[in-house]
Amino acid sequence: MTSKKDRVYVLDNLGLANGVRLHYCQVRQQHWLLFPEGAIALNPTATAVLSSCNGDRSFEAIAEILKSQFCQVNISQVQDFLQQMMRRGLLISQS
Repeated sequence: MTSKKDRVYVLDNLGLANGVRLHYCQVRQQHWLLFPEGAIALNPTATAVLSSCNGDRSFEAIAEILKSQFCQVNISQVQDFLQQMMRRGLLISQS
């Protein structure tokens, strides 16, 4: 029987895809996700989520980071956001 820690979750070990990067625009005082086809303006929560996706962290570790930075974190919204970024090809599994 495998323990919870032994299982690999689809949202574990995510990192930015090739050609995708986080950028802080001084003029607009805002973080952006830049990719070859365009750019997405990010709110502070989205910035924190994507900044935590370094390719080595489990989803549980990312959730803990967010809980330490924000008062209320809706984990299902974080899951939805990460899945949406994966569907768009902006986040990929690094494992």
